[in-house]
Amino acid sequence: MDAQRSLLILAARWSPAALARPIGEALELSALYGREAVFTDAEASFADDAFEVINQSFAEQIDFFRQKRGKPTKAWTDAMRGIHDRAFVVAGANDMAIVSDFQTAIGDAIKNGGTLDGFRKDFDQIVDRYGWQYKGERGWRTRVIFETNIRTSYMAGRLKQMRDPDVIKLRPFWEYRHGETRVPKSPRPSHVAWHGLILRHDDNWWEKHYPPNGWLCSCGVRTLSYDDLKRRGKNGPDKAPEDLMQPFIDPMSGQLSEKPQGVGYGWDYMPGDLWERGLTPQALLDDGDLQLTNPRQAVAIDDPEPVEDLVKSARPFKAKPMKEGLEPEDYVRAFLKPFGADIDQAVLFEDKAGTKVPVSDQLFRDRSGAFKVLKRGRHRLTPLMAETLLDPDEIWVGVARKAAASDPDTEELIVDRRYIRVDRKTGIQIVFEIGERYWDAITSYNPTTKKGDPDFRALDRRRGGKLVYKRKKKGRE
Repeated sequence: MDAQRSLLILAARWSPAALARPIGEALELSALYGREAVFTDAEASFADDAFEVINQSFAEQIDFFRQKRGKPTKAWTDAMRGIHDRAFVVAGANDMAIVSDFQTAIGDAIKNGGTLDGFRKDFDQIVDRYGWQYKGERGWRTRVIFETNIRTSYMAGRLKQMRDPDVIKLRPFWEYRHGETRVPKSPRPSHVAWHGLILRHDDNWWEKHYPPNGWLCSCGVRTLSYDDLKRRGKNGPDKAPEDLMQPFIDPMSGQLSEKPQGVGYGWDYMPGDLWERGLTPQALLDDGDLQLTNPRQAVAIDDPEPVEDLVKSARPFKAKPMKEGLEPEDYVRAFLKPFGADIDQAVLFEDKAGTKVPVSDQLFRDRSGAFKVLKRGRHRLTPLMAETLLDPDEIWVGVARKAAASDPDTEELIVDRRYIRVDRKTGIQIVFEIGERYWDAITSYNPTTKKGDPDFRALDRRRGGKLVYKRKKKGRE
């Protein structure tokens, strides 16, 4: 590999005694990854080559960008923080076709090493094609779109590399690097102050300060070993700086709020964190399969059997409701355990129809990330919900009406996947939504009447679209 060859040439110039271990570590890492991002981490003296190295795309960066789901928006505040791990947006682009074309242009640039000038040509063609009226000056707007996506995808890919267990074992410390790809003409004082800060990879400080930390921020992170710290005269990592909070008017709510000083509004998150932890959908379908589930295609509609017949022939649940009074995490783990998943640890599950869906605690979290499992009294039924996904009576793919994220007063059509399971005492439905390629866990619930009885009629209203799986009745198996 090129990285290994370069390292061996450098090793010939230096003292073997002083460099035996770091060269060995770097060679081991380059064998794991086969790219020069590891070579960059080996020693700070390689900083002169940083720009060339960082401009080389790599598998994790490409994978992160490709798994994103296009999302029309009216303003950049419509998609904030971790939403960007799942969604590709261009502020003000509220037509899915425009968003899709921009995503393709950026994706090609990442994969093939495109330039800002090349993207600007694509930008002009897309604007002309759709007659899009955008805000801001062209040079500034194109640079923000291009660089924001390149930098966040790069840092998301690096996050996955640096969190690999083999990398953490060898290089458990992270160093903040100001101006890694470009020294800005007007450096942010806070970013300059953080330059050279060394913390453990799992220090909470990174949750809000992992770069980029603002528009056009060019800061980065490098991994270090114990020997790297010793060579710098350190016995351990630095102490994380205390967060200095800065008051500002939240443009979304108009209320006075606070954000960490030195971090731009909406940038106080780790790009790629949700994706790296398996909490976003993966590319589950080959291009040839898109016609089966792509929302732009027509969907054949099957007539469901009467819900009374479904209930009459249904199997009783084997799982039992849980007791009251447990912590939310206990109920969530009862759902995840049969799949081999855990909180913050997702798995891909292949359902009865042969489709893979991500199983994670996101089914039980609201938009803020808080657990919603205790709402509507469904917490005791999480083992039954797991059984619903594992062994449903029916699986439906259909088109649902939903309030648009960019404008709650308007509706958008969403293709969803619904898992139905009933017995005479309970009716449960689990819902996943689909983008152009990816399933995304939405919710799991049991519809009930005001008296608390199972509301099979409410469940029946969601049994529409294409029936992709139905359990065989007894005597036909």
